[in-house]
Amino acid sequence: MKLRSRGRFNVKRWTRILADRLRGNDFERALRAARSTGSHHYVFCWNRGLGDVALGLAPLFARIRAQDADGRITVFTRAELAEMFMLAGVDDLHVVAGLQRGAPIDPNAAAAQAGVALSPSATVFTDPDPTQWLVGRRQAICPSLRWDPAWNARADRLLPAIAGEFVVGAHVSSETAQYYGYAKDWPAAAWQDLIARFPATRNVRWLLFGNAPTAAFEQSNLDDLRGRTTLLDLLAVIRTRCRLLVAPDSGILTAAFYLAEDFPLDVVSLWSDPRQGVLKQGCPSPNPRLRHEALQGRNEDVRNLPVDDVERAIADALGRWSRLPDHADAHATAP
Repeated sequence: MKLRSRGRFNVKRWTRILADRLRGNDFERALRAARSTGSHHYVFCWNRGLGDVALGLAPLFARIRAQDADGRITVFTRAELAEMFMLAGVDDLHVVAGLQRGAPIDPNAAAAQAGVALSPSATVFTDPDPTQWLVGRRQAICPSLRWDPAWNARADRLLPAIAGEFVVGAHVSSETAQYYGYAKDWPAAAWQDLIARFPATRNVRWLLFGNAPTAAFEQSNLDDLRGRTTLLDLLAVIRTRCRLLVAPDSGILTAAFYLAEDFPLDVVSLWSDPRQGVLKQGCPSPNPRLRHEALQGRNEDVRNLPVDDVERAIADALGRWSRLPDHADAHATAP
């Protein structure tokens, strides 16, 4: 696939990149300063995207852990991101009440609201820039999200175990398209067409994921979990029920891709811009049994992705599963 270049050469941006290479970026300089003063407390304020917690912040946290065995990471964030930070393994997590996406976070005010004290020597990142800080370094430390096996029980509260069927999780809306200058979501009509091509007679069970039940789906071999799950709930369902996940570039795709668990999962991802998300990260999944196929719409528009292409990818995964002995339930022994 040939990628098109976007925009003109940005002299200011490349001057900054070269300077960072020579003397280190703001993050690296902050780590050096913490090391020289003996500070072990690192504070992050984050009020942007869900997926960037895994793609950008988790590698930064890993850098801190690698250089400072006594380091303690505190995060202030909005409520909907809290569970992703639990996966990223921070030490202290505080939700700022009433925080709207994009609003700045005052760490001192947030600490006072939470009833905690920040060390005067703490290294504070009020506006972290992992996009800049990871330029040329994304493959140095790949994202890895921890999973507590006790969380698997969350799936049991949503739906019973599904045996003998090929279970497909479908994240039918990224829910964040309004924050981007291009289409991120495959059309609802395309999803409806796809799901109709895999009825119960093909031994397929569909699970719908999303924040709210917007477009209607009428198939009988379908469980609609939209609006009924938190992030941990949804990942528990993927971990213990799904054999395949079909998803656009989204926080859900990113979380499932970088979950540090060993379980069989095929992932079919749907893209407009291949220079984003897990494709931009360029790191393999820590799950050794995850198989990934990325599909891109014509002219870098996911809306131009043919249903036939996604059907073929699902059929290939279904064929591999059907060749397992007695159609073994892939998750039967999941802890």
